[in-house]
Amino acid sequence: MKKVLFNLLFLTAAISLLLVFLYPQKLSEEIQSDETVISELNTPETTIYVSSEEDHQKKIKQIMESYDTSLLSSNLNTYSKVFLEDTENQLREIAIKNAGIYASMNINKFKEKHDQIRGVYLNGYLFNNPSKRESIEEILTKTDVNTLVIDVKTDNGHILFDTDIDEVLYLNNERVKFTKNDIQDLREIKDLYLVGRLVVFQDPLFAKVFPDEAVFDSRLNKPYSQNGQFFLDPSSKKVQNYIINIAVESCRLGFDEIQYDYIRYPDSSSKFMQFDTKNDFENRVDNINSFLSKSRQLLHNEGCLLSADTFGYILTNKQDGGIGQNLETIVQNVDFISPMVYPSHYTNGSFGYQNPNNHPYEVITAALTDALDRGVDKNKIRPFLQGFWHSNEDIRNNIKAASDLGMDWLIWNILSVYELDSFTKLSQ
Repeated sequence: MKKVLFNLLFLTAAISLLLVFLYPQKLSEEIQSDETVISELNTPETTIYVSSEEDHQKKIKQIMESYDTSLLSSNLNTYSKVFLEDTENQLREIAIKNAGIYASMNINKFKEKHDQIRGVYLNGYLFNNPSKRESIEEILTKTDVNTLVIDVKTDNGHILFDTDIDEVLYLNNERVKFTKNDIQDLREIKDLYLVGRLVVFQDPLFAKVFPDEAVFDSRLNKPYSQNGQFFLDPSSKKVQNYIINIAVESCRLGFDEIQYDYIRYPDSSSKFMQFDTKNDFENRVDNINSFLSKSRQLLHNEGCLLSADTFGYILTNKQDGGIGQNLETIVQNVDFISPMVYPSHYTNGSFGYQNPNNHPYEVITAALTDALDRGVDKNKIRPFLQGFWHSNEDIRNNIKAASDLGMDWLIWNILSVYELDSFTKLSQ
């Protein structure tokens, strides 16, 4: 602000000098008037020298010639550039904020009507399976479940809808299971919130066809594999653009939200892994979060929100676990996180329980509370709960733990096998 005031004062002074230079006639009239008044005064008989118009003009000319007009031009150009940059940045910030507000409108209205996001995962490969669709529709129509998470890009690298993305045409990795009309037809079953699950950096097809974009194994001289999983390098711009293009097209199919899964580095300590950038905390976190930030903005522009599946332990671990998932940074770059707080995945002794899988309510409560204690807004946490290796009562305790903390929830079962008794039934 001080710079702006200084430049305005400077500009005013400069314009005043220019007016004097450009309108000497008016000045000369004022000088003549002064001379007339002076001549009419009764003065002692002493010699009084009155500058002539020519003298005034010479003096003005000398002042203008001595003034460095290039400085004025430079300051004006600098001020204009700063002003335009500031205006552009402000307009960009307004556009980003408005896009985010618009993208959030649907879920805000949905939650006003339904109170909570209560979801189950539908394996995309089973989308058209008659018996599976029948069981899912029964869950939707007879219980309070109101959200579906459906694969759009799978762990195998398959795209489950028709697209003209260049890499998809080259990889021939389409396995079409649904169309835009199919997604819209789901809303005929019930008022639903729809989430498209997109597997990001775990992709065997892309890694094998584009090995330069994959995490490399220096010992075997080929793309790194971890128990059959092939990871793409999170810093690869080709990979990032490929994922973003899929995400945007998925949004246009009619999903309300795109959920990134495997948004991480390999959870491995292998010394033979090679990346394009140094594999340290700073680079891992920066590569993950800059990509998330860019993805979110582009999805907001399309009217979709962005969420990310994470390991459950990041709620407790204050670093990144060697995978680039750091709680404090990742929540800033997505609309929601879905930590996989599966009791069966915690080691013996976690949260004081020798067998965590036998204490779903207590373990999930403790894990989610760790995130709240670190200052994370509960509305940004929508945990993935365990819908496998658990009884119906255990699953209900999973749900109760999240609900008691005022959080939305999703249930994960890779085969999408669910029973009515796991959920709250609707009144008939």
